[in-house]
Amino acid sequence: MTLRRRRDVWDLVVIGGGIAGLTAAWHGMRRGLATALFERSSGYGGQVATVNELDGWPATAPVSGVELAASLANALDGEAVEKMHAAVSAVRGDGELLRVESALHSVRSRRVIAASGATLKSLGVPGEEALRGKGVSQCAHCDGGFFRDQDVVVVGGGDAALQEALVLARECRSVTIVARSQLKARAAYVERAASKTNVVFVWDREVTAVLGEGGVSGVRLRNVRSGEQSECPCSGVFPFVGSAADTSYLPAQVARDAAGRVVTDGAMRSSLAGLCAIGAVRAGYGGDLVSAAGEAALAVAVIARELSH
Repeated sequence: MTLRRRRDVWDLVVIGGGIAGLTAAWHGMRRGLATALFERSSGYGGQVATVNELDGWPATAPVSGVELAASLANALDGEAVEKMHAAVSAVRGDGELLRVESALHSVRSRRVIAASGATLKSLGVPGEEALRGKGVSQCAHCDGGFFRDQDVVVVGGGDAALQEALVLARECRSVTIVARSQLKARAAYVERAASKTNVVFVWDREVTAVLGEGGVSGVRLRNVRSGEQSECPCSGVFPFVGSAADTSYLPAQVARDAAGRVVTDGAMRSSLAGLCAIGAVRAGYGGDLVSAAGEAALAVAVIARELSH
């Protein structure tokens, strides 16, 4: 397929090369839109690329995040979609168009889809950054093997925390899940974790420090009800305490919710004309890959209909 550009103007620019962004670019290509894709890293898939076996993705056989992302990225090869490996620094109005800027590019587009996802939050406690990569990790699939037959701590009570704990339980002697409040993870994950003999829950606690020199030796815990302090020995710490939407490149006029995610209407349109948002960057995102893919398809369908008029 030959790119159909109107002078120096794209029909669609997609920001983010995760599953949502790749899917949006694929649908843009399929609908004949001149499409460009920005991805700041050298690879594709975002956080999904760190998952060895996707949960909840419809497939006839197990598929990894890397495989899924690679298959989508490969489908965009050739001249159908122009892929730019650069971090977007700004999106701003340019007459009736939007201008997307990076350190190396400045392009104009009739429509833009923000699919930049979210970044995992850190604990923000003493010792965490000093020991990152020395026992502190946020990827059980990547690093779980380093903790075979050892004791680890997972911090958090959402889907991501429970999923990581289940991966670690295959390798580690024990997995302690530190939860500040009631678990927010879906029931299926909680039941699976509760059934593991090497998974332990510690309730009403928060991590106040990661301990160790040259490597993690434990965490300091605080009881959020009584204030009592204690220590939990471990060799690894996996924080999964939420994520922050990557919207720093968007102008202040784009409406966001209290968590900083982009507010959209039912057609994924934001408060800035011409800008849509999908996936984890969007307020109301369902939280799974199927939702991300569905939002991508819907946004592009709406855009294609608008541009055809």
